[in-house]
Parts: sequence; C-alpha cells; structure tokens
Amino acid sequence: MVTFTPLLIFFLAAFTAADKLHPHVDFNDRDSSDEDWFSQGYKYVQENANLKENTKTAKNIIFFLGDGMSIATVTATRAYLGNENMQLAFEKFPYYGLSKTYCVDAQVPDSACTGTAFLCGVKSTFFGLGLTANVTGEQCSFSENDIAYSVLKWAQDAGKATGIVTTARLTDATPAAAYSHVPSRLHEYDIGTCNPTTSTFKDIADQLINFGEGKNIKVALGGGRRSFLPTSVVDEEGTSGFRQDGRNLINEYLADRSRKGTAKYVWNREQLNNIEASKTDYLLGLFEADHMMFQLDVDASGRNALEPYLAEMTKKAIEILKKEKNGFFLLVEGGRIDHGHHANWPKKAMQEAVEFSKAVEVARSLLDDEDTLFVTTSDHSHVFTISGYPVRQNDILKTAGKGDDQLPYETLSYGNGPGYYSTYTATGRRDITNDNFADINRMHASSVPLSFETHAAEDVGVFAIGPWSHLFHGSYEQNTIPLAMAYAAKIGPYK
Repeated sequence: MVTFTPLLIFFLAAFTAADKLHPHVDFNDRDSSDEDWFSQGYKYVQENANLKENTKTAKNIIFFLGDGMSIATVTATRAYLGNENMQLAFEKFPYYGLSKTYCVDAQVPDSACTGTAFLCGVKSTFFGLGLTANVTGEQCSFSENDIAYSVLKWAQDAGKATGIVTTARLTDATPAAAYSHVPSRLHEYDIGTCNPTTSTFKDIADQLINFGEGKNIKVALGGGRRSFLPTSVVDEEGTSGFRQDGRNLINEYLADRSRKGTAKYVWNREQLNNIEASKTDYLLGLFEADHMMFQLDVDASGRNALEPYLAEMTKKAIEILKKEKNGFFLLVEGGRIDHGHHANWPKKAMQEAVEFSKAVEVARSLLDDEDTLFVTTSDHSHVFTISGYPVRQNDILKTAGKGDDQLPYETLSYGNGPGYYSTYTATGRRDITNDNFADINRMHASSVPLSFETHAAEDVGVFAIGPWSHLFHGSYEQNTIPLAMAYAAKIGPYK
C-alpha cells in the first residue's frame, strides 16, 4: 500500500533523480513498484504544471489525419507494439481533446462530411465535399454561395505553400476535401452520377490538376493514378486509366507547373527519395492505381522498392515546402487505418497506425514547434472493440478468454463486417484455437454479417503542440478544428 505523504516528500526532494530513472511514461515491467507508478504520475503532473502557452503566430501548420483511428485503435496499437503504457508520437503532445464527428444528416459519418468539417469549418451532408449542407449528393449544380473553402485555401491566400500526403487515393474523400467542391465524393474522375458536360463542377482529379486551390498545391503524394489517366493509357504497373475523356492529367500537370518552376512526377519509392528538394518547386507522386498498399502487404510482397513509407513521403514534402519564406500548410493522412478496419483486419489497421505515428515523429524532428503547429486527429471511429480480461502484455491479436460456449474469443473484435462469415458456422461459433493469429489477412470476429464493416459514431481524439495548441482542449464540434488552426496562423477568417 502506498503511503503518499512520505513518498511525496521523497519525490519533491529527488524529482531530478526520479526523472533520470524514468524519463518516459513507458516502463516495461508489469510488476513495477508503487514508487514507479507514483514517479510516473508525479512527472506528468509536474510537466503539465509547468506548461507555458505558446501564443506566437504559427508560421507552419501540419495537420495529421489518421483515417478511422478511433480511441480503441490508439489503445490497441500500443499493445500491438508490445506495451500498454507506451505512447504513440502524437500522444506526447501536451494538449488534447475530443471532437464530435456526426454529419448534418447522419449520426454516423463518412469521410467526406468529416473532411469538410475538419478542413472547411462547416458540417455538410453525407458524401458531400467542400460544400455547405444546402447541397445534397443528388445535385449536379450549385452556386458560389454553397462553396466551403478549406484551411488549405486560406493558407494559400496568405501566401503560404501547401501540400497533401496520403496513403489513400489523392482523390479520396479526406484529401479531396482540402481542394475540391463536389456534391458526392464519387466524382473522382469524369464518369460519375452527373453528366460531366452539363454539370457545374469538374471532377475531383481535374480540380486537383487544373482548378482553384488544387492548381496551387506544391506537393501532392499518394495513390489513385487511375483517375488521372485515360482508358487508352496503361500505367507503369500495368493498370489502365479510368478517364473516358481521353485526357492525361499527369501530362497536363507537368506542362502547366513547368511554366511556374521546376515540376516533377514520380511513381515509385526510389524516384521519390532521389528528388532534390532544393531543385523542386512542384511534385506529384502517384504510387498506385488505387490506394497505396498496406505496409504489411508491401513488406510481405517485396515491393519495398516501389512503395514509399508514409514517413518518407512526409519528409520529402516538408523538405520542399519549408523553403517557402511565408511558411506552409501540409495535410498528412494515414488513409489505410480505415481500410484495415473495414475488412476486419486489425493487424493491418494497427500497423498503419504505427506508420502514421512514425510520420508524426519524422515531422517533429524536422521542424520546431515554437513556430509550427502540429495537430493530429481522426475523422471518425469504427465498430472496433478491445474486450475480455486478458493479462498484461498478452498478444493483442490473440484470445482473451472463453465464452459460455467454452470456445475462445479474441481480444479484438468488431460489431459488424465480413469477419462474421469466418466466425460463425451453422452450429455456432467456430473454434479458433488452432488459427494462425500471425496471418496478416486473418479476419477477426464480427457480430453482424456485412461485406464491409461500418464506421462508428463516438468522438475521436485531437492532439496538438505548437503555437496556440492550447485551443485544442475540451469537447467540441469537429468543424472547430480548422478555425483554431486558422487562428493560430492568422489566416482565413482571422487574417
């Protein structure tokens, strides 16, 4: 039993020594003494008691978005890495809170309405991108008054450079919310629910290359090559393009940007890493026809020479953007956390969260949080749970106990999704005792049969460090996030 008064006196007298013994909150011994735990708690209190608010104007903003990175995902990823009390890179930020993720017309959101909220400052309808809630997904036209501009546009208007990095398609919902305005996220290329010759808007890929704020983005790295190439063109990896208008938007990009500076296009990891930032003004990287591969699949398939890590893309983007004297805004999305959960593949989702954390760590090493605001959050949650009563440091991918049917159940499971079909048989639950839990494609249990697991409605975390990071505390609507970023940089509505 801890006797707090003598211990408090001891640690007040010997805080420096204790700090040297336990410089981080993560220590590996699950049998740590009361003094160990007290020291860790005391250090946390002291650090927060001594926090000084940074009220300088943010020169740079890096906005990290872990797509589908629920609180449960963060918790499970710590255990996946081997210790429940360790911290991911963004968990070390001093300020954090919770944001509410619902859409105007939906309790459980999609990534388009959330992207519009956390980038444009307004809540929109399900599937709507960069538009107000006055526009629905069935519309093929809208007015200028219906456009919601993003914090990326506000940064450009203030003379800052801008960039986007994602492991999803560059035309997918989250990145597209930064630069496009479409009633439905499905308009990634020129064939959608609206006739491209009569609608009042261009498709998402065309907006990135040729229109508005998309045309002014300095660095764009991710997947989605197919939306930029015509059906008559086969890309570097043997996949035909999707565009039926005959246009090659990659060629259009190089022709246009070369008139403004040095423009380059890359499609693999080696090319990206060989880019000289000092000699590059514009960079487009498209590393897959569709989304980029899960990192575990990259490692297993030997495609490491072709697929860059999220941290590598983030590093290159920062090296190019930091040349700008007015600073920059960079959106970095770990897009495949979400996709791992949709398939009931928690191992893949958690590894993507690890890669996301590495990207945050790299960015922190390249920039000073005295003048750079770092914000990390998620767009929405998933029906992903950590359950049972497994012992400390139990393999998070294995079993937590037995049910009333005397069959083992997993620590990690889902409320719905395709894992249902490998969980239940005609006679009840399947015995998973001899399963290969190391299999990266092993689906975890699901309670409701669905081919595609759904998002969930609970709040998600927001973590911040840097100028005005203390604004990101408490519980608030998701659309508050870009307004707080704009206030920190004195751009957009706060210019």
